[in-house]
Amino acid sequence: MNTRKSLLALSLLAASTLAHADYTFSNVSFNQLNWSDSTLEKTQAAPFGAKRNFQYLEAEGGMGRSWGDLYGFFDLENWNRNDKEMPAGDRRYTTKVVARFNITDVGGVPVKLYTHVYDTRGYNFFDQNRVLGLGTDLSFGKVWFKPFLGMHQELKYGVGAHRNGWMAGYVAGFDFTAFGQPFAVTQWHETEFDRSDYFTTVAQPGGTVQKRTGQNGAVSLWWNPTKSFTAGLQYRYAVNKLGIAGNENAMIYTVKYNF
Repeated sequence: MNTRKSLLALSLLAASTLAHADYTFSNVSFNQLNWSDSTLEKTQAAPFGAKRNFQYLEAEGGMGRSWGDLYGFFDLENWNRNDKEMPAGDRRYTTKVVARFNITDVGGVPVKLYTHVYDTRGYNFFDQNRVLGLGTDLSFGKVWFKPFLGMHQELKYGVGAHRNGWMAGYVAGFDFTAFGQPFAVTQWHETEFDRSDYFTTVAQPGGTVQKRTGQNGAVSLWWNPTKSFTAGLQYRYAVNKLGIAGNENAMIYTVKYNF
């Protein structure tokens, strides 16, 4: 796989534009996440605690082989502070691993076994999401698209492990050149639906409500002027997720060193 293209897509499930092509990538990054004013205002009165802007460090990597592909990251959130009395200021540790295994081709379209585990934890808190299902790879010129659908199980502090409906999602990207420089636009998105009663409660000012569906994702613009350096601007969004009812959004400013 072309090295430059793999680096431009590295914030998501690193993916080759050619099925079964071999590739490997890894990087470390510094990230500043700033919630919108409306999100900060909304969460000040929420019963689960106010949000606040934060920094995080990330190590990320991936590989593709004839059997499928593997992607993962580890985040250290609030690396520069650790306020255990305020959940939004608590140091948190977040890990995600995605593995996709080639099963067969149907009419030239690959069918893959899709698995992912997302785990986030801090002081007196943890939440783990597990997904098992099917996915595929699609490409249209310079556009690539990788959807999935799977059964969703969640393990949460104070709740235990229960099936939590279904999750559908995708990662997608488009590589392009502008002003003589390589860029990429990428997106990841997840939709949870048919949520279990154990996990439908989300906060809103004045109380809580039950929400059976939730949206979660980000749209990103990446600039890769050299093999070793990538800069990114990410628009982070969620609806009835992250413990809060309604819309939330943030901007993430990222710089990466690519190995």
